[in-house]
Amino acid sequence: MRRLHYILLLLLLAVGLRAQSAKIDVTVDSTSYLIGDWIALHLSVDAPATWVLRMPSQDDDFENAEFVSAEELQRESSGKRQQLRQTCIVTVFDTGRIPVKAIVRYSKPGDTTAYTLTSEAMLFDITTVELDTTQSFKDIRDVLHVPLTIWDYLLYAGVTILIGLLAWFGYRWYTNRDEDEREEEGELEPDLPPHVIALQALESIRSEQLWQNGRYKQYQSRVTDVLRAYIERRFDLPALEHPTSEIIPDVALLGLDTDVVGELETVLRTADLTKFAKYVPSVVENEKAMRFSVDFVEDTKQEVAAVLSEVTTPTAGSEEADDV
Repeated sequence: MRRLHYILLLLLLAVGLRAQSAKIDVTVDSTSYLIGDWIALHLSVDAPATWVLRMPSQDDDFENAEFVSAEELQRESSGKRQQLRQTCIVTVFDTGRIPVKAIVRYSKPGDTTAYTLTSEAMLFDITTVELDTTQSFKDIRDVLHVPLTIWDYLLYAGVTILIGLLAWFGYRWYTNRDEDEREEEGELEPDLPPHVIALQALESIRSEQLWQNGRYKQYQSRVTDVLRAYIERRFDLPALEHPTSEIIPDVALLGLDTDVVGELETVLRTADLTKFAKYVPSVVENEKAMRFSVDFVEDTKQEVAAVLSEVTTPTAGSEEADDV
């Protein structure tokens, strides 16, 4: 009776061990391949259903072989067990009798340890292509020249015409773009006074309501470009080409009020941040850019009549010369 209890205990222990064990089988179509050939490994894994399995999918999952690809994974469950089947394609770049193993990685529930399941080694005879040294080398054939047909000439002519049309359209686009940019910048007739050009350009920008529609960068850029162009024409300073850090010292030498120079620097630097640092100016900053630009032009403008007066009015020295 006691022997029967031992037998039953051993059977239960064997069933428990099988429930917590896993097995991997590998079958192949052949064991002889040329170096670099693709080898199909048919993997079959039997493991507890609660285990999380990761089938081979990279070079590290194979010994003495390199991973190429894997076909669709097939999974079946039966009670507390799961069966996984997949065909993996590998290649071997060594010659001789090469043992290849496949590695399946898995984890258990409630356990952070990474486990591996390694298959038995599959022995492959890897050989190279044998060269027949008894045969003499053959010369490389000359290049075969195929005569051109009428369709070839038509193709060349069509490509030439297409390139010419693209060049013409590109030239037209470039010239039209320059005209559009000049219109956006508010360029008017060059013989108009600088303040007239600037005020009309600012009014045009104001009417477009750019910043009100979220176009902050374009608004700030156009307003300050008009302001820079006015400074350059009015005071003969290279404001369009120089950065803000160089414009402000030059403007400060004109004898303008220091508060005006400070506000000019603030407006120009806000525009720089908007253009180059993706800064989003506030409503106050956007309104200030337009208001300051208009006030700056109005306060520093040179009337046409004053210009003519300076040109035609004789100086004191010339009057004395006339009296003499």
